Amino acid sequence: MTDLLIIGGGAAGLMAAGAACARGLTTAVVEHNPKGPGQKLLITGKGRCNVTNDCDVREFLNYVRHNPRFLYSALYA
Repeated sequence: MTDLLIIGGGAAGLMAAGAACARGLTTAVVEHNPKGPGQKLLITGKGRCNVTNDCDVREFLNYVRHNPRFLYSALYA
């Protein structure tokens, strides 16, 4: 039995599903696109999905290859 049914497998639907699963709910995502959920995420950020890890900003900046100083100033402005 499913506790939660999410209509739409876009970014918001997938985040909602992840949050629900993290809270122990049995979750199903229904997506209209025949290619499956998350298709628009695949085309963002030149295929990198613009997803980052949950870590300290300074630690994250150690992995930024192009202009980390700019990103630092933008995050701490």
